Amino acid sequence: MKFENILEEIGGFGPFQIIINVLLCAPRIVLPCNYLLNNFIAALPPHRCDISTLDDGRLFRNVTQQQRLTVSLPLGEDGGFRSCEMFSEPQFQLLVNGSKLFEATTVPCQSGWVYDNSTFTSTLATEWDLVCDRKSLSPA
Repeated sequence: MKFENILEEIGGFGPFQIIINVLLCAPRIVLPCNYLLNNFIAALPPHRCDISTLDDGRLFRNVTQQQRLTVSLPLGEDGGFRSCEMFSEPQFQLLVNGSKLFEATTVPCQSGWVYDNSTFTSTLATEWDLVCDRKSLSPA
């Protein structure tokens, strides 16, 4: 006996079969969205060390924010600031034109990170600080 014959015997493709098909298809429509969601909530935005604890009111009294970053964060190979390291002490000699830095000690970020929120206002990485040495805690 073929399936079509059985369907004719029980009354054809009716409302019950339509409801069952709709209920089975609904999760299959939503499931890909669930898989794509991780691409957005687990994004890692650009970040740098938080240097606000270095400013006790006296050190950075007369310098701009860019100068604060220059004396507090080492430069990476790409010319930007390293995202996971900071100088152990502010290197004010870097503010002098043409001065080069030889063997200044760097340490991991001491007081967290500052994130670029221009693309994503909040992600798993920014909420739980899953960057640098804590990156291995990330599920992705």
